[in-house]
Amino acid sequence: MSSNVYTSDVTVDTATREQLVESIRLREQRLAANVDELVGRLHPKALAARAADSAKSLIIDESGSPRVERIAAVGGAVLAAAGVIGFLAFRGRRG
Repeated sequence: MSSNVYTSDVTVDTATREQLVESIRLREQRLAANVDELVGRLHPKALAARAADSAKSLIIDESGSPRVERIAAVGGAVLAAAGVIGFLAFRGRRG
């Protein structure tokens, strides 16, 4: 194993104690900021907001008006699923 361990632009072989301490402190700050960002991205409220925005963008276009063709397609799919479920329920009662 090499004794030349890199911490940012400073190596253990050439750095002073103060440079290494500062390099470690800066690295800890960057890691803490990255962890905070990840926690924020994975927070349930953030996930729900992104999912809602994604779903809304499927139904509403950029100008804010509804996308009629997509609404009709979703409505048709819901009606078809209800019809299949109703048919299967009716068929199950008869048999």
